[in-house]
Amino acid sequence: MLRIGFVIDDLGHGGAQRQLALIAEALRGRAILRVVVLSGVREPYGTRLLNAGAEVIHLPRRAGFELARLRALSAALRVFSPDVIHGFLDASNAYAFIAARRLRAPVVMSLRSDRLTVTGPRAAIVRIMFRRADAVVVNSHAGREYLLRSVGVAPSRVHGLPNIIPPALPGAPRDLHMIGCVGRLVPLKRFAKVIDALPIVRAQIPDARLTIVGEGPDMHALRERAAPLGDAVTFTGEVENAAGLVGGFGCVVVASEYEGLPNAALEAMAAGVPVVAVRAGDLPGLIEDGVTGCFSAGAAPDALAGAIVRALADARLHDSARIQGPRLVAERFSAERARDALLAVYTHITNESGAPTGV
Repeated sequence: MLRIGFVIDDLGHGGAQRQLALIAEALRGRAILRVVVLSGVREPYGTRLLNAGAEVIHLPRRAGFELARLRALSAALRVFSPDVIHGFLDASNAYAFIAARRLRAPVVMSLRSDRLTVTGPRAAIVRIMFRRADAVVVNSHAGREYLLRSVGVAPSRVHGLPNIIPPALPGAPRDLHMIGCVGRLVPLKRFAKVIDALPIVRAQIPDARLTIVGEGPDMHALRERAAPLGDAVTFTGEVENAAGLVGGFGCVVVASEYEGLPNAALEAMAAGVPVVAVRAGDLPGLIEDGVTGCFSAGAAPDALAGAIVRALADARLHDSARIQGPRLVAERFSAERARDALLAVYTHITNESGAPTGV
């Protein structure tokens, strides 16, 4: 079996962290995994990785880019003798690339958005790393186009890796007047715009309410913004299984400034919940207007409100989303499909580089 060394920033709440745990579960029995974490943040996904059979090693962070941590990473991977080293987030991509070059192992880097988020002098260095990586996996067509056009990665090195979205389990009863937002509370998600849209929605649907699921640096500012609306807005904070809440919403709103392929939209579709979205990243190719959701004309509160009212009030849209959303997700975002795609990438680069293909 192939020996894969994953490198990730942390194992805290986050879409990438959850996807790594799902990938480890999908690869169980097909590959031997060691996950090196560049921080001391262990949960909620550390235990899940261990249960999937992966070995997990933490290298606590003390500063920004650290030579000592790079040496420790290289040592942790050297004794593992990986066939492939796979970086999973921004910082871990850079660490994985350098460690792989030191160990003469093939390296896979990941782009999980429609752009790089590193800035300044580091951005130029990371772009070079992406161009020189043995393979880059992306979870969106928008991310692929960005790598080809803006970073200059060779098309033959860019490979699609669909998100894994498990089938929705029974959860909270559906509340057709409850609007949901799920994600890290940061400016790019534009949750403030959704809060501002709520009074406009309530002018037409007085019982409409908003639940915001997640944690992040914008929590205090968003709470202050929502205060005049009283109990019409609920903040859950971080929850381990947001998908269990999503099935209880009347619609899920994705108003991000930019996206690759957001888990929030996929989890809503898996639960048969209509998605209200702006046209960002892969969302236009994912959501079928009037079938699995509807598009807002933009992120302005009045535009969002109009789309939200439509999503909450359209019975035919709810019926269609309940059937077509889970069907589409099962076809395109299964664990088996992601596993096979990733193993194909690993096998290709190990054969091409002349590296061993496992024991």
